[in-house]
Amino acid sequence: MTSFSLIDAAEHDKHFIFNAFKLSMRDYIDWAWGWDDEFQHTGFWRNLQVQNFKLIRIGKEPAGAIYVQESEQSHWVRTLFLLPEFQRRGIGSTLLAQEALRAKNLNKKLVLDVIKINPAKRLYDRMGFRVIGEDRALYHMELG
Repeated sequence: MTSFSLIDAAEHDKHFIFNAFKLSMRDYIDWAWGWDDEFQHTGFWRNLQVQNFKLIRIGKEPAGAIYVQESEQSHWVRTLFLLPEFQRRGIGSTLLAQEALRAKNLNKKLVLDVIKINPAKRLYDRMGFRVIGEDRALYHMELG
């Protein structure tokens, strides 16, 4: 597993965050709903606040980001993405395991949505997430 660190994102990280999201998720989003750069960019920042992101760094290099929204009942992984060159190194599974432990220690469930054609679904299955609902494009999954 590649070692990494998490740092709080700031306003100046917005360009990197959206571009990393686009590089890692565009094909899946295009399959599910179609991709329109302006629509995706506007919607992304309307729904996700930069200060709630954690940047994933390998050394000093930004590699991706994670956004977890906490509620009374759950921790919702709104998005987790890594640049393609940093995928399949155990970073995502380690982050999810850490978040699962944090949620469990607070007696909360860990929930996420995954686009049906995203190969990350196999990771979520291996980790014990179960599908609790679905629509045309997404599986809604839960752990705990």
